[in-house]
Amino acid sequence: MKQFVIVAIAGSLVVSGTLAGQSRDELRRKYGEPVSQTFTVRPDVTATATYAADGRVTELLISPKTPDLIKSRGKTLSADAIKEVIDELVPLSARGKYLIGGFLNLRCLPEDDCEGTSTSYEQLTIYYNAAAEGRLHYAVVQWKQ
Repeated sequence: MKQFVIVAIAGSLVVSGTLAGQSRDELRRKYGEPVSQTFTVRPDVTATATYAADGRVTELLISPKTPDLIKSRGKTLSADAIKEVIDELVPLSARGKYLIGGFLNLRCLPEDDCEGTSTSYEQLTIYYNAAAEGRLHYAVVQWKQ
């Protein structure tokens, strides 16, 4: 009976260890360096940077910070708040010459939530995903190759 209890305890420890969240170091050991990282740039705003193999930032996703399981529902930011963060992360001087801006009226099922605007510069393009009442779901800054 003692052996059964010891095996049961050892088994539960192994199972509970694998069910617990993994640490940053464990993920790096398993999968290598991350291709992106998320930073809190304001109390309610995050910026996720995606990197090229050489470490250069290729994309920034600016979005509401939310602990919710479903990240895309309900949280929006003002256009001014997102533009302020973008100006801080990518000043006008780093974008190159302004090329063109436009509206995007796209169909993305099932939520039909891809409408927005884009602004293109020599070095990058910025996409603003529109939400109700002039607010934004998120914005993406993507560098040109």
